[in-house]
Amino acid sequence: MVTLDIFILVVTLVGLVAIAATYLFFRTVRIRPKASEADESLTEIASRLISVLATAGFIADESLAVLRATNSAIALGLVSGRVIRSNEIRKLVRHAKDSDSTHEVKFELTLAAGGDVRYLHARAVSIGSGFVLVLVEDTTDERDFETIRRDFIANVTHEIKTPIGAITLLSEAMEGALDDPKQMHKFADSLRREARRLSNLVTEIIQLSRVESSDILSSARPVNIGAVIREALERTIVIAEAKGIDINAKFPDDIFVMGDGELLTVAVKNLLENAIQYSNKNQQVGIGVTTRNGHVDIIVTDQGVGIPADEQSRVFERFYRVDESRDRTTGGTGLGLSLVKHISMSHRGEVTLFSQQGVGSTFTIRLPRLVDTSEENTNE
Repeated sequence: MVTLDIFILVVTLVGLVAIAATYLFFRTVRIRPKASEADESLTEIASRLISVLATAGFIADESLAVLRATNSAIALGLVSGRVIRSNEIRKLVRHAKDSDSTHEVKFELTLAAGGDVRYLHARAVSIGSGFVLVLVEDTTDERDFETIRRDFIANVTHEIKTPIGAITLLSEAMEGALDDPKQMHKFADSLRREARRLSNLVTEIIQLSRVESSDILSSARPVNIGAVIREALERTIVIAEAKGIDINAKFPDDIFVMGDGELLTVAVKNLLENAIQYSNKNQQVGIGVTTRNGHVDIIVTDQGVGIPADEQSRVFERFYRVDESRDRTTGGTGLGLSLVKHISMSHRGEVTLFSQQGVGSTFTIRLPRLVDTSEENTNE
């Protein structure tokens, strides 16, 4: 009986183990598809995310093979097919796939075409099941902007300190010349010139800031080019007469563009002032308007000293001066032509230069012409 009981007990235990094993087997079989489905769902979601990204990005699996990449990532040469080409990003993915935190790295990438250097900021994070999402931001423009900003501030500081220093010295000199009316008059003239130069500099900095920080065309209105030129001539007549410069102006009165009338006047005034400044006494400066292929050309010519060929590409840079001494004596700020460039660009136009040393220079502002739609309909 005891032997029979033991036999029955053993059979019962074997049966229970078999049932448990069978249960676990089928449970595992049922769970595996769910895990696989979860992985597929995860990669599908990540792939959709990659497809709408504006920046460079891709998904890699645990073997570092690329599953999906944006066009930007391919264009930058970060990935090629299923291979991660960047050593920095490959290391980043290795660190991220076994971690729960986000990993990031900043590095330089030299593009094969042209050898341009791009500054990149890459971030990688594990999204489960061995998959890693990598996002790469191109910070080159941001870096360049920061460099330009620092240089601009340094230049502005230098330019402002010069007239301020001169004003301080002149005021001290005036204190010592109270009994000499002739000297007082001389110092007062110099003081006014430096104050005017400082005022012009501040005004042009404000104008440049306005042009660069706002969308001019969002509040644009029809602007009569003839009215712009007349106002610019009015603002430059004093300095022209002081040098005996004759301004020959010919322009129609029925040409319009869309834009900001005051800023366009500033641009034309700056070109006229530049032409007068670099002309010798009793020479001529010309301004005219032509229209062609839907554009308006405002052309300013002079018979001045001309600009060397190797400096012509730089004349539109902020604070760049072809003749430093001439600008200092005439109160130039070094921002005039830079303003012309930015105002032209903000109106969907451009400014070009043709110059020969000893012959003179021609500056041309080209803007889209505003066509009267009612007139167009009539002609049709």
